[in-house]
Amino acid sequence: MKTVVSITLLTACLLGSRFAGAHDEPQDNSGWWDSAWWNDSRIEVPENHAIITEWTSYTSADVDIPALVARPDDDKPYPAVLFVHGRRGLGDWVQRLVRRVAARGFVVLAPDIYAAHFIGTHPIGHDYELEKDVDAAVDVLLARDDISTSRACLYSHTRGGYYSLKVATTFKRQEKDIACYVSYYPHLQDPNAPEPMQVYGYAAEIDQLTLPMLVFIGDEEQYQRRRVIETGIRVMQDKGREAQLVIYPGVGRGFDFRPENVRTFADDLASKDAVQRAARFMRAQLAKPAVTASAGEPLSGEALYNSDKAPGSVLYDLPQEVIPGVWSAIGATAPGTYANSGHNNNLSFVVTSGGVLVVNAGDNYQLAKALHGEIKKVTDQPVKYVVLENGQGHAMLGSSYWQEQGVPVIAHADARHEIEDQSHALLEVMQKRVKEKATGTRVVLPDETFTDKKVIELGGERIELLNLGPAHSPGDIIVWLPSRKLVISGDMAFHQRMLPLFEHTDSAAWIETWDKFEALGAEVVIPGHGGPTDMATVRKYTRDYLVYLREKVGELIENGGTLQEAYEIDQSPYMHLPTAEFLAKRNAGQVFQSMEFEF
Repeated sequence: MKTVVSITLLTACLLGSRFAGAHDEPQDNSGWWDSAWWNDSRIEVPENHAIITEWTSYTSADVDIPALVARPDDDKPYPAVLFVHGRRGLGDWVQRLVRRVAARGFVVLAPDIYAAHFIGTHPIGHDYELEKDVDAAVDVLLARDDISTSRACLYSHTRGGYYSLKVATTFKRQEKDIACYVSYYPHLQDPNAPEPMQVYGYAAEIDQLTLPMLVFIGDEEQYQRRRVIETGIRVMQDKGREAQLVIYPGVGRGFDFRPENVRTFADDLASKDAVQRAARFMRAQLAKPAVTASAGEPLSGEALYNSDKAPGSVLYDLPQEVIPGVWSAIGATAPGTYANSGHNNNLSFVVTSGGVLVVNAGDNYQLAKALHGEIKKVTDQPVKYVVLENGQGHAMLGSSYWQEQGVPVIAHADARHEIEDQSHALLEVMQKRVKEKATGTRVVLPDETFTDKKVIELGGERIELLNLGPAHSPGDIIVWLPSRKLVISGDMAFHQRMLPLFEHTDSAAWIETWDKFEALGAEVVIPGHGGPTDMATVRKYTRDYLVYLREKVGELIENGGTLQEAYEIDQSPYMHLPTAEFLAKRNAGQVFQSMEFEF
């Protein structure tokens, strides 16, 4: 749950300029006007793409709906966004918003539902049938072959906010097909509701909305609209749902909704800040795995061990783009098996203009080769570095392939020691497990090691390799991209499978290290196992699990309990996780034996 955020935008300057937009006389904006932003959607930030646009159409209830598509001007896939216009329609001013979202690195589909039905701008009544046109656009967007996500985010303004709300709730798209809701001045009430309800009430659909929500308004917005928005946000927050309201001082109906002759400096700063906030928010939400009632139970037993999402590849699953330029091939939640070819951890890579950095060499030579083949489909840039998250087999046994390509392998000094001590035994186990798929695999040592921190500057991207302290395994590191607020956490963080505790795992130290990890302020987490997510999710299934288990074991020891009793500790809040059926008891035993010496 998030609270209201009030933004200070060079307050002294802005409060002086806020009144400039209160009338329709042309203003002297020569000192601050930014034509690159107003006309070309450009901001001096990392996520700044040249874009292309085209008009297309789709059919909804036998009506052809024209739609504008905007996307970065290259051949890569990008996350999906559905733009829903408001009462103004999809005219030139509003099309600028579509382009500005696309320029942040998204494929944006914007249907013109008014034009399709010969409705002029600013209609008073709301036609409920048009909601079906917006719902149909979701399927059109998600069927495109140039998107990198299985879900989309809804991005809207004014009455488009009500259409979006209905698509999410009435049409039951939330979570399954839609990952988040972003809107400027949204109508959070039925436009056909009686006037008192327009002023004081909120739409009943707010009670049904579970999507993460980000809303922007100006501090000078008319009170009636603002009251409904603030009430709706508060209702969401009271229900424990993620809802954030960002209020900009010195801005009324600003952002991108007023023409050049009456815009203010405050409007422009708010516009640029809001679109960047929205982009970060949407990427983070789209990176999370979909959780729906129809998703079924997590795989377990034979299905868990024999699943394979990419039968045509040695990889368990093909790489997905998490944010622009950062990809990850998500491994199976099962232990390494013949079916998943040992791909049971995440193999990630960062693409820059100066080359590619790969995180994890893979479980074997063939797996590393398959990953390299997928990288070549994404970029012509060469792989410059391979980083090992630790010294475990699925992180390092593919290193020989990369070294044959002339790529240096980097690891923590403790991970190198782990490889020296354990690698040949791990190689033998892997060969028995994946059989002929182990062909070409041999043990090699890292080319370079470090202890606390190593910084790599690659194509203008700062990439920090950090050892924050003891965690899951000796030599655990994280890969931190500070400009992107993204961390490739390795085994520091778990969420879609129960974490395993080894004899050498110090659970108390791991909790202490976690504080340093969380202090980074990451907004997107690619964990060692499981899909991309956020910090709150990995905290729940990593730090909170460790705290929970240590508290249970501590109570048992204080009461004179035994190791055998530790195996029976209630871990029901976490038993839904894959691998829990055979890790829970072992984890409790490991914590019991280590905590005996703490008392």
